[in-house]
Amino acid sequence: MALDPILTLPSIKAELEAGWKLFDDLFATFTPSRWARKFGKTWIYADIPYHLAYFDRMIAKSLEDGSNAPEHGRMHMKSMGEMHAWNADEFRKRPAGQTVEQSLAQMREARDRLRRLLGRMTEADLDTPCWMPLIFGWGPARGIARAVIIHNVAEYWKVWIRTGKKTPAPSPASVHARLAFMMEFMPASLNRAEAAKGPFTAVWNFVGPGGGAWTFRVRNGACAVTEEMPAEKPDVMITMKPETFHRIVAKMTPPPLLMLGGQMRVKGLAAMGRFGKLFPEPKPDEIIEPTGTTGATG
Repeated sequence: MALDPILTLPSIKAELEAGWKLFDDLFATFTPSRWARKFGKTWIYADIPYHLAYFDRMIAKSLEDGSNAPEHGRMHMKSMGEMHAWNADEFRKRPAGQTVEQSLAQMREARDRLRRLLGRMTEADLDTPCWMPLIFGWGPARGIARAVIIHNVAEYWKVWIRTGKKTPAPSPASVHARLAFMMEFMPASLNRAEAAKGPFTAVWNFVGPGGGAWTFRVRNGACAVTEEMPAEKPDVMITMKPETFHRIVAKMTPPPLLMLGGQMRVKGLAAMGRFGKLFPEPKPDEIIEPTGTTGATG
């Protein structure tokens, strides 16, 4: 059965509620010691709801402004470095001594703001242009609202994995949406000089709920991405579960360890060197050119 692409107003609203409930149910299990525990390299668990709150507020403002977003003073983060700086700036705004309960309240207020906005919108409204401060600039409101879902999956995955996956996984439809966003976004980092050296075909094959196969065809210095298993033999095929891919993206586990553990399988291992050259990780100050997808990463 085909997965819901989460593009209609009812499906966006339903998936938002489902994703928010996942966080609520997981957060309800946290003790004071868990909230105070280290989360990743620089955060603690109490930072998560605060981050979710200001991200959702940003999306709400984009939807509220619509096509009337001011031309001057409009925030536009075009590189990973600028996005990291934005996160740091938002955390500097947090009052000293703010409690996790206050951050949770801000998170719920931001959700309510989005609920009210989407409750007033129609399907036609979702096609109106809005300004997305994260990389993409102008895009349809449909994609801006969907960015919350994509961001929620990324953030929930990190917490879910680190706490032992004791609560339900994200819905297959939201997982697929997150994967599709990441796959369509990858050509933004294409090394065009390397791509001009000759053709190359790669496949990311995700197995399990929400998975799928995406084929990258590098030809004439450009890259086209299609959601399919190619008819031709690819130079390299990488197979893993969706959550394993997120371990890589979130720098939770390095690929060599995943390969040694059998969580990441590669056909065409000799071609991985060129694959890495074709799609290098963007440098902090490197301007990222979007390839048509509207959304956001965590």
